[in-house]
Amino acid sequence: MDTRLLRFFTAVYEQRNLTRAAEQCFVSQPNISNGIKQLEDEIGKNLFTRTKRGVEIKEEAHYLYPIAKRILGELSSIPDIFKKSLFRNKICIGVAQDLPINLKSRLFKLITESVDNIELDIRPISRECDINLLIREWKFEEHLFMPIAKENYVLCIPDNHKLSEKDIIDLDDLKEEPFIHCPPCEAHQQCLSILSSKGDRWNTIANCATKSEVLTMLIAGLGITFLPEHLANPWNGFSIKSYNGPKYYREIGLSYSKEILENSNIKKIIDIISKNNFSLDTL
Repeated sequence: MDTRLLRFFTAVYEQRNLTRAAEQCFVSQPNISNGIKQLEDEIGKNLFTRTKRGVEIKEEAHYLYPIAKRILGELSSIPDIFKKSLFRNKICIGVAQDLPINLKSRLFKLITESVDNIELDIRPISRECDINLLIREWKFEEHLFMPIAKENYVLCIPDNHKLSEKDIIDLDDLKEEPFIHCPPCEAHQQCLSILSSKGDRWNTIANCATKSEVLTMLIAGLGITFLPEHLANPWNGFSIKSYNGPKYYREIGLSYSKEILENSNIKKIIDIISKNNFSLDTL
């Protein structure tokens, strides 16, 4: 539909007179009359009744008027949207679950300070994101990976558990103790390797889909588990214990495609992040 017809319509609706509407639109009265007739033909409804004193507004025109005003208003705002002062560079960042909040907050702050007029779109990790903040094991096969931090896994013992009184836990102490596991977790197999290193069986009390649910069951005192250090630190209801056995950690970093580096803003972000220290010990 020709938006010029909507402008003619709103002018006639507001002026209630074809001559004054023509003056408002800087066209001749025949142009206004022909435009209204064309609009009525397109929608299949009569909008006005012509009288000697002007026009009378029909019900269909009352219905169309707010729609026409909204459309014309949105069209007139388009140039302003793309003015440099208002235009924002949108960057989509995928973020994995259960990453340290202090690391994410510093990363987001650095990104917003690095690119002018930026708008961040934060969502779960996916190939459609410009960059992804995740664990190395979760990166997409064809993507590059830039490590930015390492996070230790720690042994967590509920306060009501008998082992909570020990300063250092031996792997033999864990034999037959109830364990909470997270099969989707990037360190699940390493956890099982630790528990199996002595050749003993382990007692699985629960398998959880996320580390947040593992944490919930841990706080409830239902079992023992390994968790990322910065996820476990702020909570009560359990103790983080040293143990004699293999230690392991997870590597946090940015995952992105080679092609996305053609975007100058993304390349700038990657370069700046690579030059900053994101060690969790200093955050």
